[in-house]
Amino acid sequence: MKSSGLVLFVCAGLLLSGGAVLGGSTAWNLFRMSYYFWTTDLGVELGSSVLFLSGALLCLPACWLSTLVPYYKKSTTLLATLMVLVTVALVLLSTGISSIMALSKATRDPAGLNASMLRSMSLEAIDPAVKSAFTAMQIELKCCGVQSHTDWYLHRRNIPPACCGRLFAGRQEGRCAYPLHPTGCLGPAIRELRLYVNSLTVVACGIILVMAVTLFATSYTLVSGVVERANKTLQPLRIACLNNSPAFLHRNSSANYNVVTGAINNNNPTQGIYPSLVPPTNPAFCPS
Repeated sequence: MKSSGLVLFVCAGLLLSGGAVLGGSTAWNLFRMSYYFWTTDLGVELGSSVLFLSGALLCLPACWLSTLVPYYKKSTTLLATLMVLVTVALVLLSTGISSIMALSKATRDPAGLNASMLRSMSLEAIDPAVKSAFTAMQIELKCCGVQSHTDWYLHRRNIPPACCGRLFAGRQEGRCAYPLHPTGCLGPAIRELRLYVNSLTVVACGIILVMAVTLFATSYTLVSGVVERANKTLQPLRIACLNNSPAFLHRNSSANYNVVTGAINNNNPTQGIYPSLVPPTNPAFCPS
């Protein structure tokens, strides 16, 4: 029982730190890489990262309950709540890992990612969301176009200002004739997505391992408490017995009544029953 409490206390610290790292990194990367929702067809795969956010949030109450279990080992409600919470978090993280494998598959298929980016590029002139997404991606990744900056000439007469490191074309700066970074965005996008998938998978797998240990320790504590209460022996009942019964039990009922009545009238209930308790009558022992 003591060892399981120590294990749960260690797991609580790991869940707190791991959940903070997983939730913070996932939220920041999704916010920073939000342009992929419009520039590619990976919106569904990236949306599965919400499962990691949910699992990371459940790490906080699981950490708190894990610190309470060593002090309330016999609380079945507390142990059951912790087990349910950890199980739900395990399911969410496992589902998130299986869903993000589709994103990992997309990073191993440059042709499919290239085709989806070219389709989105064709909508850049009519969709403001796609236009702003491509602008953010080209400035963030320091690239231009998909394969190269010449991809833009298929849909417009000149390249966008983002290829020159500007958000818009100023009147005095003129148009962007030659890109600041002529390389395409396909290569940097694949590397960024692969790094995102690998880091997220490693952190999630580590948290899943810690949660599995937490679930095992909690189950062990619960079962040990139930077995201990079931095998707990009853304390023997001790009964005090009198070897010599009082004298009034051997007398008849009328005599007993007279003795007790007289003792009560004399303000001495023990008179005639326990002679040793009768006050002394010697004047020497009772000074006036």
